[in-house]
Amino acid sequence: MRALVSIICGLSAAACATAFETPRNSVELSSGGYTLTRSPMQPADEARVTGLDRYTEEGRCVDADLPMARPQAPALRSRTAAGPPLSPGDMVRLRFDADDVFDGAYIIAPDGRLDLPGLRSFPAAGFAPADIATFIAGLMVDEGVYQPGYARPSLSIIQWAPVQVHVSGAVFQPGDVLINSTNAETVQTARVEAAGDVAEGRTLSRAISAAAGVRPDADVRHVVVIRAGRRTVHDLSGAFTGARVEDPVLIAGDQVHIPSRACFQAQLARPSRITTPGVRVFMSNLTQPAASNAQSAIGRDAVNLPYGTRLLQGLVSANCVGGVQATNANRWAVLISRNPITGESEVIARSIEDLVRRADRDRFNPVLLPNDAIACYDSHVTNVRDIVRAFGDVLSPAVSLALTREAFR
Repeated sequence: MRALVSIICGLSAAACATAFETPRNSVELSSGGYTLTRSPMQPADEARVTGLDRYTEEGRCVDADLPMARPQAPALRSRTAAGPPLSPGDMVRLRFDADDVFDGAYIIAPDGRLDLPGLRSFPAAGFAPADIATFIAGLMVDEGVYQPGYARPSLSIIQWAPVQVHVSGAVFQPGDVLINSTNAETVQTARVEAAGDVAEGRTLSRAISAAAGVRPDADVRHVVVIRAGRRTVHDLSGAFTGARVEDPVLIAGDQVHIPSRACFQAQLARPSRITTPGVRVFMSNLTQPAASNAQSAIGRDAVNLPYGTRLLQGLVSANCVGGVQATNANRWAVLISRNPITGESEVIARSIEDLVRRADRDRFNPVLLPNDAIACYDSHVTNVRDIVRAFGDVLSPAVSLALTREAFR
């Protein structure tokens, strides 16, 4: 009888295997990779679990390597902190006391210059409206249009334009992003006729959000903005601590860089003004009795999860947890992810029962990242049960019973 059971198990080795074959990765477990858990899982039983280290310790974080910027002195120096800077495409209104020759609406040219009738153009992008008004007053005197002390122009914003900036570094989708884009059909008529505008869509946080948010390895204390060769560093850690956040207004052509600390910081893996609100996760659960994802109720609402969701919660959403304990215990799940630092795919395996039962589950229960994939594998019991069903017509009741006992060993 034992020989017959061994032969059948030999024909279906995967079904009668007593241990889950763990996936391999190019990075060794001891190297502390990005994708998996804060520390490697130490199972209570003999099952081996391999993988990298998604939660590397904070002590292994490195200081930010900030990009350098070439010094460049602009033609017009800002003398006051008089509001957000202008950008190409912005519409402004110029007014003069007791003089309507230069009164009117103007748009900052694509090269960042402002053209006034009868005067030479001058750079305006990057400077506040009050600074531009002061410069125009001096220009009027230099050009002989006004005597000193008589030119009193004022400049106000009519509409802030959409701007394109470049975001690089530790974000999920680096590249060029367009911020402050508005739909004319959604703007109320009263707002169109009113003077002034608000640049709430042109901030640094909006640009980072448009790049799908910072990754958990980001150094949010040293976010770099490069404008016209000048570099400024901003602390956005208040988005997670509740402190005040430096959120400057950007202009077209700005470059934003978020350095990486080369470690996974768990406190950054949650919704905030500079992180993604949710993640899309690909799920597969083909375990009996469900024969497809549709029958497993894996639909749109299941695969779109709040940012910060962990693997165990994702497995519950995929209907991989629960059911008949005798057949569903000792099931395994795999997480497929891509290391954003190295660009390599990484795969880990987790015992679902260990995730459910063990008190130290958070040490090996990784956070799901955008476009991760999770899949569930049958338990040893269901594997053998299906083999018994497949060979049921040719096996005697005694052999079927022996195979069933084998499954519960």
